[in-house]
Amino acid sequence: MGRNQYSAGDLAQFIWGLALSLMGLAFFFRIPWIMGRVEEMNYLASAQIFLRFAFYLIAVILLSGGIQKIYRFIQIRQKTE
Repeated sequence: MGRNQYSAGDLAQFIWGLALSLMGLAFFFRIPWIMGRVEEMNYLASAQIFLRFAFYLIAVILLSGGIQKIYRFIQIRQKTE
């Protein structure tokens, strides 16, 4: 009786939010290694600034999207209490 009731879809969105957040964090830590590999390729030398910006933008989008889904799940959970 005292259990919080939320739908399976809400729980799936929470899990998806966790996955997005973890991938965003992992991508942040992976970018320096990726950029080291890109620097070895001479034909991509002119695009290094753009690639670094794009990679960090992707990481921010993943992380913020995951945090947003987790925050919404917490709000739904608080409303059902």
